[in-house]
Amino acid sequence: MEPKKVKWSQVGHHWEIYLFVIPTLIAIGLFIYYPAASGIFHSFFRWNGADISEPLGVANYKDLLFSTEFWRSFKNAFIIGIWNVVKMIPPLFVAVAIHRCKSDRMQFLYRILFVVPMVIPPLIIALVWRSFFFEATNGYLNQFIYTLHLRAFLDFIAPLFGWGEVFTEASSPAWLGDPRLILTAVIIWGFPWVSSLAVLTHLAKLQGIGKEIYEAGDIDGVNWWSKFTKIEFPLITGSIYIMLVFTIIGTIVDAGMILALAGFEGGPGGRVDVPALFMLRKAFVDQKMGYACAVGIILMLIVMSLQKIASLVNDWRGYDIDRKKSIRRKLFTTAVILNVLAPVMLLWEDATLPLWKEVIQAPGTVFHMWISGWVNGYEIPLPGIFHVVSIVLMIGVLPYPKWFGYLVGFVRKIRTGSTEAIAGNKGDMRNQRVIAREESAVFRATRSVGQFTMRGFKHGYIWFVLAFAFLPLYLMVIVSFKTNTQFYAAPATLTHPVHPENWAAAWEKITPTLANSVFLSVSSTLLMISIALMAAYFFARLRMPLSTFFWNAILILMMLPMIANLVPLFRLLRDMNLLNTLTALILVGAAQGQIFAIFMLRNFVSDIPQDLYEAAEIDGASHFMQMRQIVLPLSGPILGTVGVMHFMTAWNDFVLPLIVMRDHARLPVMVQLIRMAGDYIKLWGPLMAGYAMASIPIIILFVFSMKLFVRGMTEGAVKG
Repeated sequence: MEPKKVKWSQVGHHWEIYLFVIPTLIAIGLFIYYPAASGIFHSFFRWNGADISEPLGVANYKDLLFSTEFWRSFKNAFIIGIWNVVKMIPPLFVAVAIHRCKSDRMQFLYRILFVVPMVIPPLIIALVWRSFFFEATNGYLNQFIYTLHLRAFLDFIAPLFGWGEVFTEASSPAWLGDPRLILTAVIIWGFPWVSSLAVLTHLAKLQGIGKEIYEAGDIDGVNWWSKFTKIEFPLITGSIYIMLVFTIIGTIVDAGMILALAGFEGGPGGRVDVPALFMLRKAFVDQKMGYACAVGIILMLIVMSLQKIASLVNDWRGYDIDRKKSIRRKLFTTAVILNVLAPVMLLWEDATLPLWKEVIQAPGTVFHMWISGWVNGYEIPLPGIFHVVSIVLMIGVLPYPKWFGYLVGFVRKIRTGSTEAIAGNKGDMRNQRVIAREESAVFRATRSVGQFTMRGFKHGYIWFVLAFAFLPLYLMVIVSFKTNTQFYAAPATLTHPVHPENWAAAWEKITPTLANSVFLSVSSTLLMISIALMAAYFFARLRMPLSTFFWNAILILMMLPMIANLVPLFRLLRDMNLLNTLTALILVGAAQGQIFAIFMLRNFVSDIPQDLYEAAEIDGASHFMQMRQIVLPLSGPILGTVGVMHFMTAWNDFVLPLIVMRDHARLPVMVQLIRMAGDYIKLWGPLMAGYAMASIPIIILFVFSMKLFVRGMTEGAVKG
């Protein structure tokens, strides 16, 4: 419901409502907007973050534009991003398979079973894969290849993926140590790639499909695939689109998993280096803070551009003709500018001019060289990328020729006319054949067998995915009771005697850090919910002066990658004497987490019937009383959803703590696990027990709050 507009002359009657948004403005202004402004300012300096600050103008940006290392990181992000989009398919099919289970008990059982392994922190999954699957001598991946005799097949397809002769050598492939394999390792880790958020989001959307729609489909005789393509997929396109945007943007700005698998250097030769990791390395290894700020600004502009393009694509059908023409003109102008910039940039770089002199005149040749360069590992200068982007924009925005439209219309007319003629002449005969076929005993028996087979395939697929999803958890528990000798002798089976003392040893190592993570996650969640709910009330209750400006400022932050401001944020925390403190992580986490929370809570609060507010105002209730007596009692499910999501985010975060924290006694548990995994001599039993202990709290939380979480995801309004 649209909030009531309040004029400036009426502000005195509602002045206290501004108190609800002040904490949010302070938090995002101090920990988000100020670091962003500082990053923009220092990107024009040669700055080491301390005593050296020399103005350079646009030199940092010019160096970045011609840096092969920087653009190679984007190439890696592009390849990983494509495969991350492919990884969205298994969660979708899992959600559909669970939704089609007719038994409510089976649906509940599958949800519980999928939640347990999927809420294990991604860092722990990555560390388990690094320790067990990618290990060269006794790794499960190499054993799987040897057992099934796949080396010949992998050697046959090796030229397609640039693996060379790695599978023909006598030694075992080192997945994380071989430059030819590490990109493949980064792509395949975490199989079958089923995340709890994706499955629950798709399930929440699927639950909104009415049974009458399926009944109508059964009457029409649609098969299982038609149900998916005609009923389910169109109705959950919104959730798929949201997950797609998050996946693409997350690939660009995420450095955590690459850091866990390949280290700060991005693997041997930087083969899996990504832009966010490139920025962190320049800032905290090379001490080039100003240069890193420039990288952050470029990341921010790219992500905001992708957000804008995604919004245009999603809303394209709702635009009128004039709006579409205006967007096409702007994109065409951008394409022309890119084509002009390419030769200008070449004039700046005289060394590359002989190579690109002929290429400039033939954009098709640029495209061919660019693609072949990616396949063969060559580095193509930036102008080639500009040309390709401009060609894609031109092709995408130019309208089709009129003759093409006439041809398409003519073909559609013929096809439609033919279909109508066939339907008119043979419709009665077809209906008679359908009725006779359905009355046939053979047809009924065949349909029963087909339905039984599909049910078996559905449950078999679910259990197949569950087996792989539970594998890391199974390995953690089994190995946690072994000595190193038992582990190397039989790594995947329980052996006797068991060694429960491994858990005691792990408890001594991670108890302080585990307590730090509990305190950090709980404090950050409570602070974030308190601030976000008050701000959501401010935006949903009334339309106060300046509220539109404040809301737009928050919407902009939803497009801002937080990691892009990590370098100036580090400097800010140092100036505030907050480095190496849990307070810094709590404040920053609450400030960053409330952006998404405000967006969700505002929609919920705005759906509360206005009659309740008006009745409270008649009784003389202030805004604080309305918040306590109306909003809080009705907001339980949505607060639970937002709280669980933020708790998991705070628990799993390790990039910011890894940079901010130095004192061992104050480390969160995820940073402690990284340090334990990096020890040269590993005691596998205590290490796996530590992984399990770090996973147990988040599993317990999600299992007990799953019903509340799903309820909050599915409730879009409050019924009055």
